[in-house]
Amino acid sequence: MTITDKTRKVLWGRSGNLCAFCKAYLVVDASAVDRESVVGDECHIISDALKGPRHSSEYAAETIDDLANLILLCRVHHKLVDDQPETFTADTLRQLKANHEKWVKDRLGQPDHPEPIRIVRNPAEIPSHLVQVMSAKALLDLSLDCSGRYDDYPEDLTETDLDCVGALLQNLTDWVDLGINQPYERIEAQKSLTESMSELNGIGLRVYAAREKQQMRGGISAPSAFYVLHLRIVRHDDPNQIPLAAVPDA
Repeated sequence: MTITDKTRKVLWGRSGNLCAFCKAYLVVDASAVDRESVVGDECHIISDALKGPRHSSEYAAETIDDLANLILLCRVHHKLVDDQPETFTADTLRQLKANHEKWVKDRLGQPDHPEPIRIVRNPAEIPSHLVQVMSAKALLDLSLDCSGRYDDYPEDLTETDLDCVGALLQNLTDWVDLGINQPYERIEAQKSLTESMSELNGIGLRVYAAREKQQMRGGISAPSAFYVLHLRIVRHDDPNQIPLAAVPDA
């Protein structure tokens, strides 16, 4: 028997024209004066030759040229696996072939249009409580690598309250969007935010915050962490506030 045209096409197609061992491309492009060159071999896992590599008298002769007994290799690795049959056993080569064909299928199976980017929340990562932020430095530490923010504040703010709250929120947004790459920038940010927080404190408002780790999925990249800041401004006499020492361990 010989390898049929159909078997040959399926083998090359499932292998992606690549060596199952080293992933080398097995068709060299034509040159200006010569045609393409095929540098891959359709290799038998079980040899039909009596003294051939991995020969087994229990293997049916009529299945020697079946797809299950063939693996696509470059000529270097064809020689290697046949010279070292004790290292590259039949089971090893079958697993190598299966892994390679799955790898090719996964790569070729990538969608033409990546799935839409979306943000996924993990209930275990949602903060159970917010902690009072006592300094601009602490607020910056929580905020700088956050890509989103949830803001909350009392509904009964006066015009003066609104001006102070709006100033802090905008100030923080500007510094986070700008990014802080130099020490002097951080000093300027802390100074500016300290003034905003002092104004809030002067009218009886406090800042509470916590971070939440979410996940960005979709697009062409692997899932990645997406941090958001929970920021809440409350009145100093809000009965919902719990002293830090009274907060139970999570």
